[in-house]
Amino acid sequence: MIGDPAWQKFLEIEARVRFVEFGEHRLRVVEFGTGESLLLVYGNADVVYTWHRNFRPLAEAGFRVIAYDYPGCGGSALPDGFRFGVDDLAALTLELLDALGVGRAHLIGHSMGGGVGLQLAVHHADRLRRVVLVAPVCYHVLYRPFIYLFRWPLFCTLAQRVAGPWMVGQTLAREYADATWLTHQVQEQYRLACRRPEFIQATIAQLRDFWNDAFAETARRYGEIAVPLHLIWGARDVTVSPRFGRRLAADTGAGLTVIPGAGHLAHQARPEAFNEVAIQFLRGERVI
Repeated sequence: MIGDPAWQKFLEIEARVRFVEFGEHRLRVVEFGTGESLLLVYGNADVVYTWHRNFRPLAEAGFRVIAYDYPGCGGSALPDGFRFGVDDLAALTLELLDALGVGRAHLIGHSMGGGVGLQLAVHHADRLRRVVLVAPVCYHVLYRPFIYLFRWPLFCTLAQRVAGPWMVGQTLAREYADATWLTHQVQEQYRLACRRPEFIQATIAQLRDFWNDAFAETARRYGEIAVPLHLIWGARDVTVSPRFGRRLAADTGAGLTVIPGAGHLAHQARPEAFNEVAIQFLRGERVI
């Protein structure tokens, strides 16, 4: 089997992998460890594999680590007509927690998953304990041109035809910023994910739907967030610039850690630094 053999072994032998069904959804969920529940929510064009360098350290720190694939991604089904607006993904997350019997959880969200975390922190603070956001999509301006392009059906059709495994290497190199941790196995695992037609469809739908009216409304209310919140950014992030991190920290009063040398996928490219900061904050310790 192609992909990352170490990840596949982890899924087969150590992790708890199951499919959780509720409503129209059938989501693949990967769990590891015991303790207080910690939900991991990833960003656009990604799968649960994005957390492969974080599962074990977080579990060893005493958390029940839970990650799920978005509809159409990884092993999850894609219901007809599902919308990937930030509010839709937040509702999906809450439904999953309900199905798992989790009342309150810690949350780590990356990129679009960070936007989902902000949506939950503003509107459903009672379901959250402590929140770590990694380069979250948090403001509208940077992405506005993409919204209009991906809402044009002909452009979406063209994008689905063009997108595919051939894009993985160059995209990951850009998102890592430093290719030290970007192994052949990582690239092969992502190429495997991209071979599923539903993955491309879901990825494009995320770009089409995410920045909706609910996103704009929530962005005006970041100052209301009362959930303990910490931000992590890669210093060399060219997808969501660290300047947005400084703005979000000012708007929310959250702490901000900038990891030198890391790009947008800071949790993958600099896992030791990322895991240390995340664990300190989630434990309620002072972040150094």
